[in-house]
Amino acid sequence: MKTRHEKSGLNILVVEDSRTQAEYLQHILENAGYRVALAVNGKQALEQIKIDRPTIVLTDIMMPEMDGYALCRSIKQNKDMADIPVILVTQLFDPPDLIKGLEAGANDIIIKPFEPEHVISRIIGTLQTLTSPDSDITSAALEVSFDGKTHLIPESQLRKPAILLSSYDGAIRKNAELQKVNEGLVAANENLQQKIETLQRTNEQLLSSRTPEKQAHVRTIHESEDRFRMITELSPFPISIIDSSGKFQYVNKKFTQLFGYTITDIPPEKEWLSTEIPTNKDRMNTLRTGKQGPECTGWSEAIPHIYQVTSKDGTVRRIHLCSISLSGGDQFVVYEDLTDKTESERLRSILVSIVNSSNDAIIGKTLEGTILSWNRAAERYYGYLAEEVIGKSVDLIVPTELREQLSLFLKRVGTGETIDRFDTTRVRKDGSRIGVCVTLAPIKDEKGNIVGISTIAQSIAEREKSDISRMFRQQVLHRR
Repeated sequence: MKTRHEKSGLNILVVEDSRTQAEYLQHILENAGYRVALAVNGKQALEQIKIDRPTIVLTDIMMPEMDGYALCRSIKQNKDMADIPVILVTQLFDPPDLIKGLEAGANDIIIKPFEPEHVISRIIGTLQTLTSPDSDITSAALEVSFDGKTHLIPESQLRKPAILLSSYDGAIRKNAELQKVNEGLVAANENLQQKIETLQRTNEQLLSSRTPEKQAHVRTIHESEDRFRMITELSPFPISIIDSSGKFQYVNKKFTQLFGYTITDIPPEKEWLSTEIPTNKDRMNTLRTGKQGPECTGWSEAIPHIYQVTSKDGTVRRIHLCSISLSGGDQFVVYEDLTDKTESERLRSILVSIVNSSNDAIIGKTLEGTILSWNRAAERYYGYLAEEVIGKSVDLIVPTELREQLSLFLKRVGTGETIDRFDTTRVRKDGSRIGVCVTLAPIKDEKGNIVGISTIAQSIAEREKSDISRMFRQQVLHRR
């Protein structure tokens, strides 16, 4: 065996993308007296070999950019590097992995996890194999069939038992671990079976000792539990149950869909609220609400507690918390998501502002012609205030002789047709008439159903004046 002084002349290149694994191997090797260099992948290792040629290379297999197999093949196929021994250090020990290692030309395999003594012995064994009389014998590759595929393996690799022994050693250790786990499972299963049998006997004794009244009471409790489970799982609102310590005991499917958390990964209540409710003011209000345990008084009343909550995926939502105190200090919490509602109200507010600022008279009405909305321009055009006409028929501003035509137009728009820009006459509050250019279009809901009709009217008085002025100028020019 080499002395520590002799080992100090040996340079070992460790190729490992895991910093923890690399430093662990470096610690083992340096304690044994070797000099150690590190690389994080195959490409970096090849560059390093050109600069400082190592005595031996220990490389992981699963690495980015260039894995251990590719690195090993590159070394063995390069005439200037081919004599550098390569040991694969990996968790892979199945036959296909062994064959890939043989194909790549690896000199040995060390199976993770490993003991320090095992690593040192494999390095010493590999170096000793290289000094044996037949270490430089070369021969053609042999075809080996496995798992329906043909692999080309250098014959010299098959004569070296090191890789086979390493893989066998790894398999033995894994098998021992599996055997130990299996024995533990068998023991746990027997223990569980005994507990089930004991529980069944206890249950049978309880059932036999119960009076019909007690049995009916137990059935009622079971039915209530089933009913509660069905209601909460089918609820359109997120629901959770939080114990007095702040730990979540239950969340329903809607809660997981909305916030992204399941009962297994959601933090305790205080931690979740402090993380998910961003502002300190909101956080204190929520925690105070949770401590007091107020009961929800109903969704139809004014909502006093609305918070911005960040879901697991980073989505910010506006929610209303409704907490109900249960026996034992638990809190039954219902969450109402107001995000879409708030956005819808914001867009509606913008739309109302646009409609009211328009210079065109915009009227919304039902398919039958009942007025639903009336903007400021309509008030200017027709002289009626909105509160005077909403809920009344649009016939109020239609001349008697045109009402039949309007009825036909409403029916056509009700089928989805748009009647674009036709000139007509409307009646003002004072009885005077106004010429307008009108567009009738259907109003659809989010499902595409026609739920109303919009009317956009533009005054044609200015246009008529312009037409008269143009005709007058033409006549004057023609006379000249």
